[in-house]
Amino acid sequence: MTEGQVLPGTAIEWYAFGALLVVGNIVIRVLTGHTLAASFAMGLFYGLAMAMLAVILVAAWVTLTGDDDGETE
Repeated sequence: MTEGQVLPGTAIEWYAFGALLVVGNIVIRVLTGHTLAASFAMGLFYGLAMAMLAVILVAAWVTLTGDDDGETE
């Protein structure tokens, strides 16, 4: 982890993870019988909320534990 970096990995990995959560939520909503418009709206909201929660939890974990993915300084 580079100096001053809070989250492990690169920014594109986190954006891809967020996009995956959004698409997954939309697909699950469609499969459970919601309309396409409702699925898109709820999938976008809940997918981004889950992504934000994951980022906050990982940042807190890394900050509290000092975990640097095994890299030596």
